[in-house]
Amino acid sequence: MLEEKRDNGTLTIMLPERIDATCAREVETEIDEICGKEPFDRLILDADRLEYTSSAGLRIIIKLVKMLKNVSVINVIPEVYEIFRVSGFTNLLEVTRKNS
Repeated sequence: MLEEKRDNGTLTIMLPERIDATCAREVETEIDEICGKEPFDRLILDADRLEYTSSAGLRIIIKLVKMLKNVSVINVIPEVYEIFRVSGFTNLLEVTRKNS
């Protein structure tokens, strides 16, 4: 179960440790359910726990960017940041590295 926090029009969702083909559908369903509860202006995906994402995880994020426009990913470790950078995601949305 993904954790969520709402504050002044901002919805923050804590991502799991891994998003890959085995769990992507479940993660996507949970995110959709959370986003559908109440209206919000900005979505923050907190990647503090995220250690790996496959293309399945990137697909979830791109879907959110297309639907919501105001999406950012924070607390990204260097290895995952590199996946975002190489795939061009750092040009599509705000991606913030995790402070060491």
